[in-house]
Amino acid sequence: MSDPRERWLYYGAIATPIDRPRQTFGYVDGDEEPRFGTFPTDFLERSDVPIDEGDGRVLLSELDRDLYRRFGNGFDRVDVGVLAADLVEETLFTPREARIVVLFGWFDMDADATAAALETDADGVVSSVAAVRGRRERAERTAAIRFTPE
Repeated sequence: MSDPRERWLYYGAIATPIDRPRQTFGYVDGDEEPRFGTFPTDFLERSDVPIDEGDGRVLLSELDRDLYRRFGNGFDRVDVGVLAADLVEETLFTPREARIVVLFGWFDMDADATAAALETDADGVVSSVAAVRGRRERAERTAAIRFTPE
């Protein structure tokens, strides 16, 4: 069993979908629910930040107090529901698909964590990801088709 005082930052993609190219999507595990947000990408490039690159995470409880405080000051909380709603408005994703894109794609949650956050099963998340990827690939293939003669 892990130490309950341990705090992990899990990080995902660069936050360009919300016009924050120098920020990275991340979430900090909490006592009950994760806290989602963005933080400066250069935090991950510091030599004194213990990164577990294989799992895309940083053990925040191992940071010295000053560095932990600076991380906290640079962490901008975001509402996943608002991100998903904005995505639905700008795309053809359903609300469920948008939440999966945000959690699985942007925050890089695994299927089990995404399923827990959405109160569903991991197999449903995996099949939704496959469906979204398939639709995106079809859209990219058909984007080159001309609709009007030149």
